[in-house]
Amino acid sequence: MNTRLSALFSKHLLDRRAGHRARVLAAFEEKCQLSRLNPVRRTDLQNQRLAEILVYAQEHVPFHREQAPRRETITPQNARSVLSLFPVVRRADIQRNPEAFVSDAPGPCVDDATGGSTGTPMMFRVDRNTQIARESSLLWANSLAGRIPGEKVAMLWGSVSDVQGATGQLRLAVRWWIENMRWYNAFDMGEDRMEAFHSSLSAFRPHLLVAYAGSAFTFARFLQARGSRPAYPLKAVVTSAEMCTPAMRSVIEDVFGRPVFDRYGNREFGAMAAECQAHEGLHINEADCIVEIDSADPFKVEGPILVTYLSNRAMPFIRYDTGDVGRFLSGEPCACGRLTARLAPVMGRQSDTIRTASGKLIHGEYFTHLLYGTNAVREFQFVQETPTLYRLLLVADPAQVASMQPRWRLEIGDALGAGSELRIEYVDRIPALPSGKRRFTLTKVGNSSASQKYP
Repeated sequence: MNTRLSALFSKHLLDRRAGHRARVLAAFEEKCQLSRLNPVRRTDLQNQRLAEILVYAQEHVPFHREQAPRRETITPQNARSVLSLFPVVRRADIQRNPEAFVSDAPGPCVDDATGGSTGTPMMFRVDRNTQIARESSLLWANSLAGRIPGEKVAMLWGSVSDVQGATGQLRLAVRWWIENMRWYNAFDMGEDRMEAFHSSLSAFRPHLLVAYAGSAFTFARFLQARGSRPAYPLKAVVTSAEMCTPAMRSVIEDVFGRPVFDRYGNREFGAMAAECQAHEGLHINEADCIVEIDSADPFKVEGPILVTYLSNRAMPFIRYDTGDVGRFLSGEPCACGRLTARLAPVMGRQSDTIRTASGKLIHGEYFTHLLYGTNAVREFQFVQETPTLYRLLLVADPAQVASMQPRWRLEIGDALGAGSELRIEYVDRIPALPSGKRRFTLTKVGNSSASQKYP
């Protein structure tokens, strides 16, 4: 669809609930404006929102009612110092007692889930403000990569519901058509599928290609081996969900002839930080997030990334340990003119791509999506031992997940293909990497996605 028509129709025809689309676009504009406000005004706005969420959490969330400091009234003037007194919350804390983190007065809300790049599934709850904030954060991140509303976006992603919905549900298919978006399943990247992706993308000619970093790299290597020089994307490749190493970025940019823009986000909060056209670190989404680096010198020494999310009253996340490690960038303001704080490239979240005996490639996030919403699974790791032998390691009570095993075997078996053998094993713990991350997919066959060879 024409860019101007897409922008016009998406603005006026996609209000799935009264006022939703208008609020998403308003939040997007606010994020764009906030990043250019002078530091004093921007900090004042953040502190006001921070004080509100801290007061709300103390009054309505059992965990914070019991654990948070109460020595003084929380105001915008002291909100930052009070925040530092709140306990750090880790995923395991929420998994052990999720109801303790849910508001007793949430208003309309829905359940959501993340498999998480750490291989530790978690259920959580979101309200309408969260849905608006997350959607607008993605529009904001895309705008930093140069996209203007209405331009075409191709998603080489792993949301099965979105991929299937875009082709199998008329309402969603119409929505994505109006939005100028197309979905390509990163969970199914055999060579025949990548040939089909290439043909479709050549016809669609998106302005942005948004992809898992590993999937973008795998696809680029596939095209490179065949001597293909794609005429897409017209503007940029946006990578997310895992670390895009300098070597991966180099290959992607060489094959597609367009710059790579890195993005840092998660299921809980949407886009938390994104790279701009100056490529000088990732601008923090300060409209929605207060970011801390738990380090003695957060500008020089990497430490755990803690996020206080300002937009979710159904289940406030206060000083939430994302499981990732990073540091702030110091020095002069970004050359792009935005004045928000920036992160250095976030290290971590790099998974292996599984290559089956038939040559099909399955992105590691497939397994986190499969285990979404499974609170009984505290941790997991999927290991490829040989081209046909696989192990699913679970930190879980076997009795609690026994009824789920048939579905896992069926769905994983369908993905791996005929002749594959899956062993489900229960373990006490899954060792973490030195960074603190857990590798949730691991292949012992040849090389991982960072060095796949094609004939």
